Amino acid sequence: MQVAMQVALLERQSLTQLQEMWQKYFDTPPISKNKEFYISRLAYRIQELAYGGLSSHQQQVIANMHVPSRSHNNLPPTGTRIVREYLGVDHVVVVLPDGFEFNGMKYQTLSAVAKKITGRKISGRYFFGLDKQEK
Repeated sequence: MQVAMQVALLERQSLTQLQEMWQKYFDTPPISKNKEFYISRLAYRIQELAYGGLSSHQQQVIANMHVPSRSHNNLPPTGTRIVREYLGVDHVVVVLPDGFEFNGMKYQTLSAVAKKITGRKISGRYFFGLDKQEK
């Protein structure tokens, strides 16, 4: 059967049938109860077996890619502009990979920027309203 047809037929399979296919293609027990999970991964696996996987060069390129991730303290991604109006003035901070930029200066923490703006020690997350976004 053609690869494109095999992939297209995945949509018509029941969850149980997809789980059986998972067992066949991956030689592991089914790990999800989400039909879309199986369809996407089985489609990839069918094509991988038919056409070959990624070359070692492509695998190395992917392994060496730097993918911006959210830090452990859930700050916005690198490049994000955070704007806070304080005493009638808009203050703009840019998130850097290793800190924050404010008025042409680099700061290690958002709290240091908040202190520079207010003149007092204050939580940067609180001052810029980042805690509100999580609730």
